[in-house]
Amino acid sequence: MSLSEASPGDATRLVDLTPADAERIRHFEDLTWFEVAPGQTGADYVRNLDFTRTRGVEPVGPAPLGTPSDGPVPLVGTYSAWLMGVTAPGPDGDLTPLPMSGLTWVGVHPDHRRRGILRRMMVDHLHGLHDRDETPLAGLHASEPGIYGRFGYGGASSDVSLDMGRGTEFRAGETLDASASEVSTHFVDADSDEAAAALHRAHLATARHTLGTVTRGEDTARGWFADHPTSRGGHEPLRAMFAQRGTELTGYAVFRRVAKWNDDHQPEGEVRVRELGATDPGSLLALARRLVDFDLTGKVTFYDRSPDDPLLWWAGGPRAVRVRHYDGLWLRLVDVDKALTARGYSGPVDVVLDVVDDVCPWNARRWRLSVGADGVGSCLPTDADADVRLPVQALGAAYLGGRPIVAQAAAGQVTELTPGAVRRLSRAMRADSDPFGAIGF
Repeated sequence: MSLSEASPGDATRLVDLTPADAERIRHFEDLTWFEVAPGQTGADYVRNLDFTRTRGVEPVGPAPLGTPSDGPVPLVGTYSAWLMGVTAPGPDGDLTPLPMSGLTWVGVHPDHRRRGILRRMMVDHLHGLHDRDETPLAGLHASEPGIYGRFGYGGASSDVSLDMGRGTEFRAGETLDASASEVSTHFVDADSDEAAAALHRAHLATARHTLGTVTRGEDTARGWFADHPTSRGGHEPLRAMFAQRGTELTGYAVFRRVAKWNDDHQPEGEVRVRELGATDPGSLLALARRLVDFDLTGKVTFYDRSPDDPLLWWAGGPRAVRVRHYDGLWLRLVDVDKALTARGYSGPVDVVLDVVDDVCPWNARRWRLSVGADGVGSCLPTDADADVRLPVQALGAAYLGGRPIVAQAAAGQVTELTPGAVRRLSRAMRADSDPFGAIGF
C-alpha cells in the first residue's frame, strides 16, 4: 500500500512517521497501553525509534466529536521495527548470528479494533521487508500470545523467571568455583555514555555464546538504558554490573533494587535482574553470586532466563526456586528459502516442504531443503512431490532448534506425506540446548 493510500473499509490510511510526530505518538501510546510514564516528553518516548521503519495509521475525514480542533490528526495505529540480530543454530552444533527485524510498538486504538488495521500494518511490515530484501527473519515479543500466529509467527523460544532468596547457595562444583573466583565484579549507574557502551560490548560478546539471544543494534544501544528519575519514582537508578577476568569483559547484568520493609521493620528489598549474560559459566556464576548477596534484600528475580538455565540447577532445581514459564521470542520466516539456507543443521536431510503461507504468498509453494553431512543446507523451489506439509508458523517455531517439528506434528500442526520425513526434518533442525531471547524489546 502506498504512503497515502486510504482503505475504503475503515476510512484510514498508512503514513510514515517522523520525529515531528513525537507528541501524537506519545498520546497514542498512553491511550493504547495505558502505562503513562510521568515526566517523559514526546521526545523521550520516541528516542529509540527507527523512523525509517516506523509507520502509523490515521483517520481520513472529519475528526471525532470532542477532538481538539487545533491539534494534530490522532493516530489509530502504529508499528515500528529495529534491525536487530539473533543467534541461530550453525552447522554441526556451532552458533551463527543472523540479522532479524524486531517488530515493536504495535498498537491499535480501542475505538478502531476489529477493522483490519492490525492486518494492514502486519502485511505492510512483512511485505516491506521482502521487497527491500532486508532480512529473511522477523521477530517479536507478543503482548497477547493469541495474536501473531495468524500472521505467520511461531513461538520459537520459552523464557522463565527465577525467584530466589537472598543468600541462595549455588552449588556448581570445584572446577566452576575456581573459575568464578578468578572473576571480579563491580557495578555502576547504567544511564551514562560509558556504561551504555560497555553494556553493548558485553551484550554482543555474550550473545555469541547463547542460542536464541536477540541483539540490539548500535543505533539503539545508548537509549536502551535511559532512566528517567520521575518515571522510576522512589526506586534506585538502573544499575549495570560487569564481570571481568583480568582486563577482559566476560559478562554483565542490568538490575534495579527496590526497597521494602516488613511490619517488624525488617528489610525485604527486592533485586530485579532484567538482563544477565556471560561468555563462560564461571563468569555467570560470579555475577549470580554477587546479585543474591546484597544487604537489605530478601528476594532476587532473574527475568528472561532459559528453561535449562544453569542458575536453576545450581540453586537446587525447580523445587528450590520459584519458576514461572512463558513464551519468549516469536519468529517469522519472511523468505523461507533464504532463512532455511542461512541457519545450520545438526545432521543431513533431504526433504520437500509444502509451505502454507497466506500472508506472504511468495513462500506458499514447495521447497527442497537439502543438508549435507557438514550441516550446511540449501533451500530451493521445486515441483517435486512434497514430503511434509506445514504452515510457515511451524518453521518459525522450530527455527532456533527449540520446538521440534515432531512435537508440532503430534499436535496436528504439521502433516507427514512421506513416512519418516517429519522425524528426519525434526532431528536436523534440533539444537543441543533450548534457545532463549535474553532481552525484551
